[in-house]
Amino acid sequence: MTYLKVEPLPISAYNDDPVFDEVGAARLLGLSAECLKKWRQRNQGPDYIQYGKGGPVRYELTVLAAFRKAHKVHVGSDHDR
Repeated sequence: MTYLKVEPLPISAYNDDPVFDEVGAARLLGLSAECLKKWRQRNQGPDYIQYGKGGPVRYELTVLAAFRKAHKVHVGSDHDR
């Protein structure tokens, strides 16, 4: 009898919008984790998930990508300084 070897599916097959902790999110945005923490305290920055009051904070990849894109400055265009 011949058995087929079944390979595990990549994580993207289960979760197409992975989450990152504060350090990972900061790296994706090119910032420090401390900056993200200060932004959260000031009700600024990208949206995030928090698991309970004082619990762990996570950032979704799609939210981080949208936040970064929304803050892109196009050379030669008028923008607030």
